Amino acid sequence: MKWHKISALMQRDYLVVKRSKWRLIEIFYFPITTIIIWGIFALYSAQFAAEAGLIILAVNVFWAFSIQSQQHVNLQMNEDVWSGSLKQILSSGISEFEYLVARVITSISISFLIVSILLALSLLFGLSFILTNTVETLIILVGVFIASIGLSILTAGLITFFGREYTFLAWTVLQMFILFSAPFFPVEMLGPLQPIAWIMPYTRMFAAIRDLVTLGSTNFYMLYESLGIAIVYIFAALPFYKYAFKRARRTGKLIEMG
Repeated sequence: MKWHKISALMQRDYLVVKRSKWRLIEIFYFPITTIIIWGIFALYSAQFAAEAGLIILAVNVFWAFSIQSQQHVNLQMNEDVWSGSLKQILSSGISEFEYLVARVITSISISFLIVSILLALSLLFGLSFILTNTVETLIILVGVFIASIGLSILTAGLITFFGREYTFLAWTVLQMFILFSAPFFPVEMLGPLQPIAWIMPYTRMFAAIRDLVTLGSTNFYMLYESLGIAIVYIFAALPFYKYAFKRARRTGKLIEMG
């Protein structure tokens, strides 16, 4: 991989985000207002269900982080498709992995900026485990990011494989994964769907978050297991992305997309 190509695409992405008002609103406005809403609810619910309010607040912080991490990568790719610039970018000689790495690096800078703001806000509403369990919080942050990037690579592969009419997967795939990850409730509530839940990359992370709120601690083995599953998603998604990209080149679908 050549860094100057990755750097050039990153600079272009930052410029696109800066000039795109809807992207700035999506990155900052929705996550921040969501945390304020649930933070106020957590304060209100403290009089009758304190832990429930804090669980909802905590899960939404990490959920918003996962959205930013995953969707930034895929929406930037979608921007190339919608604007018709994908063809020009690929004709510059950039490889499929240079194209992907540039988006992942920009996702790191943007998503970790917004999650820092969200974590600071959540402290104002009583989410204390962030300070008392910093190691666990950092492991969950890293795990959520790795899982979200793995999911973004998988989504990029799916969009490339099926074509531009499937760009909607950029903002719909994560919702399905969250649904089967039991964010606010025990996995047992999913009944016969429990086996699906246990292979989701977020399930154990959400369980750890609930433990930190209710018990003040969590099982480190579960955290490391969640990291392992997230890494598996990365290694499983990369070959599929490469295959989808090469297939799209061979069939001419990349030209149709861009």
